[in-house]
Amino acid sequence: MAKRGFLRDFIGVLNSNVFSIICGVLVVILLTNILGPEGFGLYYALLVIPIIVVSLTHLGIRGASIFLIGQKKYPEDKIVSTVITTLIFTSIIGVALSSIAYYYLYEPEYTITLIALVIIIIPFKLGIVYIGGVYFGKDEIKKANRLEWSINLLNLLLAMILVWWYNMGLLGAIIALTAANIFVGIYALYSISKEFSVQITLIPEIFRHMIKLGIMYAFTFFIVQLNYRIDILLLEKLSTIHEVGIYSLGVHIAEQLWQVPFAISIVLFSRTANLKDQSKITNSSIILARQSLIIIIFLSIIAILIAPFVIPLVFGSDFEASVNILNLILPGVIVLVVFRVLSGQLAGIGKPQYAIYVFGPALLLNIFLNFLWIPVHGAIGAAWASNISYAFGTIGYWVIFSKVTGVNLLEIFKFSKADISIFVDLKKKFIS
Repeated sequence: MAKRGFLRDFIGVLNSNVFSIICGVLVVILLTNILGPEGFGLYYALLVIPIIVVSLTHLGIRGASIFLIGQKKYPEDKIVSTVITTLIFTSIIGVALSSIAYYYLYEPEYTITLIALVIIIIPFKLGIVYIGGVYFGKDEIKKANRLEWSINLLNLLLAMILVWWYNMGLLGAIIALTAANIFVGIYALYSISKEFSVQITLIPEIFRHMIKLGIMYAFTFFIVQLNYRIDILLLEKLSTIHEVGIYSLGVHIAEQLWQVPFAISIVLFSRTANLKDQSKITNSSIILARQSLIIIIFLSIIAILIAPFVIPLVFGSDFEASVNILNLILPGVIVLVVFRVLSGQLAGIGKPQYAIYVFGPALLLNIFLNFLWIPVHGAIGAAWASNISYAFGTIGYWVIFSKVTGVNLLEIFKFSKADISIFVDLKKKFIS
């Protein structure tokens, strides 16, 4: 168990995420102003398949690594060797699945060069995810964070050179993202090889345990990730690429609010995996979920107030309609905060599959509502569908969490003075 305080680790992850957000927002500003709604929509649509494929083919190795290393059941060198060997196989599978997906979901705007470039991302992205899991399992959160923000920083720098300076358009944007993942992926592999005695071999007992546990993490992540991205795929098929661009920007901005609960969740996951007595962390998880709600509601109000002025000014008048999408999607983003925090604890005890029980049906509901509303309402219909799906999944997950941990269903609504403790600590840290 780490000797560092929870707040310190949370701030570390949050700082990394905020820096990544800043880099990501600057990239989006650059691309939206240069590529326009259609070009940005195509950029976003091109990346949906690799995102979904990575969420499936990573086989939950990151989550399994955090759990197995945290539990200290096997020697770390053998776990890491199994992780790296598994990476080789999953990379091949990921590239093959993406190629098949692009073949069947081909759009005239997709050139072979663009498709090849986004597919190349997959092995390196998987490597970064896997190695990040090793560092989180060892509670070396700073090293894991470094891998995340490095990609966004490099992507920003390369996009400025290729898209803005050399005016390479969509091709330059894709090259920038691909190169950033390749550079960081190579660095991650080099770093892990220096710290562990890595061999290309599968330890049968570790591999079976890792895959059995990892598949649960992977399928859970895949279902949840598909809930976040299925609307983009369906909007592309049932509406116009212009609508995809408008919708993608609004959703992209709204989803940045998840960085707070994500930072809490990943630290909870790491800490829970290293704890024997789970009762100590349940109460903290619920308090953190309530605190996250307070923070996100506050930030959402600010977003609603400034978006009508900031979005047209920063991204251009062509994206003015994204303001409405942002406002429409915020209720679902707020509600899902509870799931994103609490899922860290259940994942940390090796029970990620509980999310499937509610987000599987939520995904089907999302798809049905998208087919029902997109042809009539376009991007607005997609936002409505997402809100209902997120609310359905979050409520269901809270019911399961309360049964697993033995807490009262109404506990999540019992706000108290303890809920402001994190704000007091933050004030002491940054103001005092």
